[in-house]
Amino acid sequence: MDNLYPITPLKKPNFFQRLFKITPKENAIIEINNLLGSRPLDTIEVDEIEVIAARYKVNLHRKFNSRLMGLYHRYLQRCLSDNNLSEDELNALNSLKHLLALSDNEVTELHNKLVSDIYRKSYEAAISGGKLEKSTEDLIDSLQQNIRLPEEIARKISDESRNHFMDMQLKKIVADRRVSPEEWSEFTQIARNLNVTVQFDDATKQQLEKFKHYWLIEKGELPVLVVNINLPKSEQCYFITEAVWLENRTVKQRINYGGPALRIKIMKGVYYRAGSVGVQRITSEQLQEIDNGTLYITNKRIIFTGNKKNSNILLSKVLSVTPYSDGVGIEKDTGKSPILRVSGSADILAMMLGRVINDL
Repeated sequence: MDNLYPITPLKKPNFFQRLFKITPKENAIIEINNLLGSRPLDTIEVDEIEVIAARYKVNLHRKFNSRLMGLYHRYLQRCLSDNNLSEDELNALNSLKHLLALSDNEVTELHNKLVSDIYRKSYEAAISGGKLEKSTEDLIDSLQQNIRLPEEIARKISDESRNHFMDMQLKKIVADRRVSPEEWSEFTQIARNLNVTVQFDDATKQQLEKFKHYWLIEKGELPVLVVNINLPKSEQCYFITEAVWLENRTVKQRINYGGPALRIKIMKGVYYRAGSVGVQRITSEQLQEIDNGTLYITNKRIIFTGNKKNSNILLSKVLSVTPYSDGVGIEKDTGKSPILRVSGSADILAMMLGRVINDL
């Protein structure tokens, strides 16, 4: 059998086994291995296996079931080495199953596992280019028949492999947190080639739209928005959102008493307090809300139409933009530098400002 079951020497009894004249029970499975390795399979009878079990007084399936399955596994692997199970090989496997007294469920589970691995590797290789040619599909179908893989398992592997491939493609195009029109077009074309209906949950859809927007802001042609404020003909608006205008303001806190907190009773109702009555003031900078309104980003200005007043900042006067999780800080060359707080679009706002400033 091409050294499939190499002859193995029997184990010698240890000290206690020799003392009590006990034969190592593991020799039972070793003798079965040697029997399979020394004679053709079709010349071995079930009685010979039973004699070995009786000699060692062992229930083979209770003691060595995994080892018996290992013997069958080796033979099945050799039969599948050419990705084909012939009728002769199937008959030999059935004989081996009978010799080892293995159940149909045991060998079927093992068979399906081995041939599933073969089929999955072949199927994944077949679709690795993003499509499945008719000629390749015919070869995959032939493989399924040759290795006797049940149809329902083949269909499941096909679905899993195609969906997994699309998952990997999606991870690839979003790795840089940008999705270009070309990348998205290629992704959808691969899905059509593989006949995969790609479905995303709401969170994934939102993330994809954001990554598409990121790419558009950085490299695409910015869409011009229609606004209800008057702009010169040369000025175009690219971004609108509700915002809060904040500024750092100096706050003075008055303290009426300074010194140690010590009181000494002089008489009923009269106490002496250590420390001075002089007034102290502490000055600090605090971020304060100045106004609420609508923020517009154009190719020339940052425009804020507030409930109290309107403000605008020329992009040419912006020294730097500091992004925050809920807004951006605008550093101007003169005057107060505001922080603009927005809800849910701070990243878009920061990127848009970077783009229009760079385009000046």
